[in-house]
Amino acid sequence: MKRRESKIAPVIVLILIFGAVSVIPGSTPANAITDDGSSLVGNWTGDSICVGSRPACHDERVSYRIAKAPDASGNVTITADKIVNGKPELMGVLDFKFDSEKQTLVCDFTRGNTHGLWEFTVEGNAMEGTLIVLPDKTLVRRVKVKKEAPNQPAHI
Repeated sequence: MKRRESKIAPVIVLILIFGAVSVIPGSTPANAITDDGSSLVGNWTGDSICVGSRPACHDERVSYRIAKAPDASGNVTITADKIVNGKPELMGVLDFKFDSEKQTLVCDFTRGNTHGLWEFTVEGNAMEGTLIVLPDKTLVRRVKVKKEAPNQPAHI
């Protein structure tokens, strides 16, 4: 009997250790590990507010459309509209890189003479971000948008 008990005790200890380790939270949230970005798909609306004193900049009500989950490289396309007199006006289409671990969307772009960096952080159905003009790293805009329910119109 003693011989059998001595074999069982180490097994029980290992089971207890593995059981305890499995309930200890890791440094990476579980949703970040399994998030493929499909939750980004949909219409996001909110406000894009000017920062600083740039005469050409105007506060805007905005609508962003994400039509597909990120591809294998993490890229997703965002179509951005500003809402003028209740109707969407296309501002542009940009490709963003989605980082599922950090829950961020980033786009480094050049349009004409403007080189900029859009950065968004996604928290559930809310997204906040900034536009920084490079190379001087001037903050130009702060954006806060929320994801709309699937049956809600995109330009509210």
